[in-house]
Amino acid sequence: MKIFRCVNFVVVILLVCLLISCKHGKTRADRKDVLEVAIMVSPVTFDPRIAADAESNKICKLIFDGLMEFNESMEVVPSLAERYEVISDTSYRFYLKKGVRFHSGAMFTAKDVKYTYESILDGQIISPFKESFSRIDKIKAEDDYTIRIDLKEPYSPFLTLMTRGIVSSVDAQKMGEDYGTHPIGTGPYKFVNFKPEMLVELSANQNYFGDKPRIPVLRLNVIKEDNIRILKIIKGDIDLAQNSVPPLLLDKVIKKGDLKMISNNGIIMTYMGLNLTDPKLKDIRVRKAIAYAINRDEIISHRFNGLATKANSLLPVSNWAYDKTLGQYDYDPVKAAGLLDEAGYKIQKDGKRFSLSEKTSVSKERIDIAKMLAYQLSKEGISVLVQPYEWGTFYRDVKTGNFQLYTLSWVGITEPDFFYDVSHSSQFPPQGVNRDKYENHEVDKLVEEGRQVMDINKRKEIYDKVQKIIFDDLPFIPLWYEKNVLVYKKDLKGVTLLENASYRNLAKIYR
Repeated sequence: MKIFRCVNFVVVILLVCLLISCKHGKTRADRKDVLEVAIMVSPVTFDPRIAADAESNKICKLIFDGLMEFNESMEVVPSLAERYEVISDTSYRFYLKKGVRFHSGAMFTAKDVKYTYESILDGQIISPFKESFSRIDKIKAEDDYTIRIDLKEPYSPFLTLMTRGIVSSVDAQKMGEDYGTHPIGTGPYKFVNFKPEMLVELSANQNYFGDKPRIPVLRLNVIKEDNIRILKIIKGDIDLAQNSVPPLLLDKVIKKGDLKMISNNGIIMTYMGLNLTDPKLKDIRVRKAIAYAINRDEIISHRFNGLATKANSLLPVSNWAYDKTLGQYDYDPVKAAGLLDEAGYKIQKDGKRFSLSEKTSVSKERIDIAKMLAYQLSKEGISVLVQPYEWGTFYRDVKTGNFQLYTLSWVGITEPDFFYDVSHSSQFPPQGVNRDKYENHEVDKLVEEGRQVMDINKRKEIYDKVQKIIFDDLPFIPLWYEKNVLVYKKDLKGVTLLENASYRNLAKIYR
């Protein structure tokens, strides 16, 4: 661990030296009509029917609206819908807002809602959300501003499903696959320009039906290298950065850059993914040994400076369905060694039991964490080769199952039905996000039941069982819950931080 401390000390010294040599002056971010934001990875698509990675999904929320949305308390409330009524457990009627226009000028009507959902269901596009939408039986536009949706069976997360963005039926059909790179929505921001791996530029929608953005232009700058991102923040080239400053450097960045910081208990869960089709990793003893070999307290203390807590579930502690009785896989090298011996992986003459590879992104912070995990596992005889990849390649490999180990984060999970997507045996990619190829028939039955039961107390009982089984089976290893941290220039007003790390709060900022 001394090696990592030395590396961080050198990085800090280099940063300070570079800062001393920097010439201060006006930058493009000083202009009042532009908000410059730093992001770590480039989005994959701007089509809300397809967007599954965190960055794409968060940017889509700026460009598109759903019938429903999450408010600041993470409650599902009307958005494009003026109001709705529950006709029965399987029937809903939505009364749409009138006078809403897409960025192209086309009027928003019920036909756009119908088209959006049907394009997911009929295979016009390959959507990872198709299975969830398959619960819909009929969609009827009763008039231009009233739409009725009938389900095949009760589906308790239905209103959460309605938060997905509505696309323009005319523009989406006309543009085809290009719609994902030139999106047209109804949201607070309009798409202007996209330079892959570099920049997303949006402009304020002055005809927005809700609160209009206070700053005309929003630029989301893709800055993958931590050191470069930090320097740009301190120099003033960047106005705001959310969850993209390494915790250990926060104090120095804020002091040197004359910045402010806010944080909250977010709903970001970082985990280690495990390929359960791998001959070694399909053995539960090996998976548990890996969990016991990881000293999360050490990593949280060293890398996060108190801005994270140990995780034990897919759900954050604040979620109503979180099981408070779950235990932890605390660091226990004796247990780890015993399980590996029991599984037949004895220590060899070279001090190794076996080798694995771990994939991660090229973010320096994520590479350092991956190396720390590899170092800890090496002490128990598991040699781990860390393989950093550009985000597009890394994410593609994760989706296609081309990995042994990987580290990623789930962001913004509010509905426990997400257990269906990540653990049901029918949800292997590309249909779903069960990327680790986990199969458990009891879990299948429980998550199927959990989405049909409408009583919240009964649902809680179901998801308590699901969490206990998954905790014991360990198809992935929960590592920690990261706190949200937002760093911003002192001249910015109206800065807020949402629990789900949404970018919608950017529309409220002004100078």
